[in-house]
Order: sequence, then C-alpha cells, then structure tokens
Amino acid sequence: MKSNQSSFMEHWLLIRIEGFKQQELLSQCMKKNIPLRQIKIKNNIELTMRVRQEDFDLVKKLGKNKYRFTVLSEGGYIPLLSGLLANKARILGIAIFLFIVYFQTLFVSEIRIEGYEGFTEREVRQCLRDGGMFEGSRKSMDLEKLKLYLYDKLDNVAFVGINMKGCLAEVRIVEGTINLEKVDKSAPCHIVADREGYVERVTPIEGIRAVDTGDYVNKGDILIAGNIPIQSTTYGQPENSLTERYVHAEGKVTARIPYWFVYNQSAYERVKKPTGKFFYTFQVQLGEKTLSTEEIYQPYEVSVKEELKTVKGLRPFPFSFSVAKVNEVELFSRERSREEMEKQVNKLIRQEIKEKLPKNTQILNKSLYFTNKKNIIEVAVMIESLQEIGMEQEIVIGENAERGAETGNQ
Repeated sequence: MKSNQSSFMEHWLLIRIEGFKQQELLSQCMKKNIPLRQIKIKNNIELTMRVRQEDFDLVKKLGKNKYRFTVLSEGGYIPLLSGLLANKARILGIAIFLFIVYFQTLFVSEIRIEGYEGFTEREVRQCLRDGGMFEGSRKSMDLEKLKLYLYDKLDNVAFVGINMKGCLAEVRIVEGTINLEKVDKSAPCHIVADREGYVERVTPIEGIRAVDTGDYVNKGDILIAGNIPIQSTTYGQPENSLTERYVHAEGKVTARIPYWFVYNQSAYERVKKPTGKFFYTFQVQLGEKTLSTEEIYQPYEVSVKEELKTVKGLRPFPFSFSVAKVNEVELFSRERSREEMEKQVNKLIRQEIKEKLPKNTQILNKSLYFTNKKNIIEVAVMIESLQEIGMEQEIVIGENAERGAETGNQ
C-alpha cells in the first residue's frame, strides 16, 4: 500500500489541469487513493495541484481525453541530482569546497597556551616550533614526543598537557615549585674548593684561613677551616694542651682558573662575486608540499638567492607564496688576514665563555697563539678567569674531637 506521507526525497510534479467537471476528476483520484496536495481551483475550467511523479500517469489515465495536463514544475532528489550532474562547473566547485574543508582539518590553525608564569609566550611558542608544532603544521605528530621535548627544554616544568580540539591546539604548562633548602648555621663545616685553581683572595667571615694567596688547590681542598684550635685554660692542664672548637665556616674565596681552547681556521676564504645576471623565481607552499620554479629552471652553476617578498596565510588552509631573486656569482679564493681570523676566533670564544663558564666569571687575561699547518691555521687560546670556588663541606667529628673533649673534662 502506498504511503500518503510527504517526503523531501520523493519526486513530485506541480501540474495544471484544464477542463470541465473538475470535481469529478478529484473524486476519482481520491477513490484510487492518490495523494493530492496544494489543490488550487482558479476558475471553472482550471486548477493546479501537486502529485507524485509515479501517480501522474494514473491521473492522466483517469482524465482520459477530457482534460489537458501541463507540468509546471517538479521537485525532489531526482531533479536536484539531475540539475547538479548537468552542471559540471557546479560539481567541480562543490568538490573543491569539500576538499578545502577536509584539507584544512589536517593542520593546526591556532595554538592556545595557558599556565605559564616563569616563561614568556614567545619562548614557549619558539620551543613548540622547535619541537615541530606551529600554526600551519600537520596535526598528525607525536604529541608524547613533543611533551618530552618541552620537559627537556623548559626548566622547572611539572606538567605539560597538549589537547587537540579540531584545528585548535591547547597547550597547558604547570610549573613546579622550587623548595629552597635552609642552611643550618649551627652545623659545623669547612669551606672547600669546588674546582682546581690558583688562590687569589681568601676572606674568612667565620673559621680560619687554610691556604695562602698563590697556592694551587685541587677540588676538595680545605680553604677556610671550621675547626678552630683553642688553648686550654683549665686548672691543672699543661699550658700546651690544645683542644678544638667547631664552627660553621663562612667566607669568600676567589681563584685564578685557566682555560685552553683550540680552533682551526682556514687560511683561505671563498668569495662570491656577482656577475650581474639574475632571474626571478616563485615558490608556492601548500601545507608541507612545496613547488618552486627554481627547480624547473636554473641556468646558473653557482648562484645566490635573495628573498624579496613572502605572503603567508592559514585560512582556508596553510599556504605561503614567495618571490626571490636568483643572482649568478663567480667563486674565487683569497688569503685571510690575521685580523679576520682573530675576529672570528674571538666570536667563538665569547660563545664558549657563555656556555661553559659560570655567570659571575671575570676574565683577567686572554692570549692567542697562531700555528701555520699548510692551509689550516691552528689558533690556541688561553683564558685566565677569576671565579669563586668555595663550597660548604660538613665536618664529621671523629676520634680527635672526642679525645680533645675528654681531655678538657679531666
């Protein structure tokens, strides 16, 4: 039995019927259980109504030759699909639209960072970029690996959470608390050297000086002693009877510490000289795919590329377009001067000092020694620095202290 319920998916026709005795035709359709909708009687010989396409032939059969039937319009999924399939440009546009919608879901369009206090947002974003996450990067990355990278690069981080919500990356950072250890001023200790060096100055606040200026000390040598010998004044004790008093040694000790570095410098430098010839190249990047005209056309054996203009965007998907100028150059070599090598070595030394020496280090002297080895110049550098070298070391009171205490009680 046919359903009389209307459906968006059904194929329907809006028809016009012209002829006399319209009520007779409507009655016959109702007897045949034909659904009729939107019946509009305009006059005695004309009416319009909507019927299903599958019932149209039956309505015409019931009307026989008494009426003239005209299809005014049609609707439903079949006409809709037919119209779409007949318009290739429309199909292509819909396909491109669906592709763009899908393609932009593959990339991170926004990064939201929460919870940081000890870092700037720029530092966190740069760390994320170094780990592989930035606006325009693919979402299919190893988030656990990225978390480990953040733990390693950001100091004092207790928790890192990364949650992907569509194209939005939510990064939450929880910083740990630093528990400062309280120094027990009542515990006896020595001030000992934490590295090797030549003693420059000893300034005891508590305790007695154990080394002289110019002495070479190794790591662990006592600089300021926390055990102070005292003369016994007990009645009946010999005048030369000594005992010890233990204190929490305090003070400042500085030492001269030398460092040696060796750098190899090329005796000759390769110089690029422009010939005056050039051409322009274009590069288009969609996501992680890159197309450059330079890969198709490159007439020069040696060239230098100069970026002129770059346009970037994230919507509807990550893209960039850049224009560059490719200049042809000629290569030739020239001998480097001593001043150029010294300038380059000094730059390397500053980086070494920044990375390897403590922040409070004072540089006293710097010497460079050049040795010619064929086409390589070996540069030996000696740096003399002034640093604090003292650290606390707890005194373990042993048999000597117990013996001194017993002597004092006799």
